[in-house]
Amino acid sequence: MAKTAKILIVDDNQDLLFTMETFLKRNGFDVQTADDGQKGLALIKGSHPDLILLDIMMETTFSGLDVCKAVRADASLNHIPIIGISGIGHEMGIQIDKWGDDDYFSVDEFFEKPVDREKLLERIKVRLKKGVIKRGHPDL
Repeated sequence: MAKTAKILIVDDNQDLLFTMETFLKRNGFDVQTADDGQKGLALIKGSHPDLILLDIMMETTFSGLDVCKAVRADASLNHIPIIGISGIGHEMGIQIDKWGDDDYFSVDEFFEKPVDREKLLERIKVRLKKGVIKRGHPDL
């Protein structure tokens, strides 16, 4: 029996959390949400999701940058794929060409807000498949 993939969405935008949670649940995923970085990190440590959707810039004291750095520094968590999401490029009128930074924001992929949900869904499936192969779980 195939296991349902668990996705954690960490974003301080309540509208985005609701729409993404609804969209992903309708596509068969088990979804958890957190509206700030500290809650997100606690959920990551407690439930070990299969994939994390992480907002970079949150108006909380513990940003997505901090969450990403903590996850990548923890040997029991650093295998979890992270897809970074941000509206900073759109808001500031800049083009973000590179989504990751090995030292500070080491994400597997990056999406600019507003997120194309269908493209994101495709990439989630690819990342989950790569993670399953890497972790040796052929039944997802």
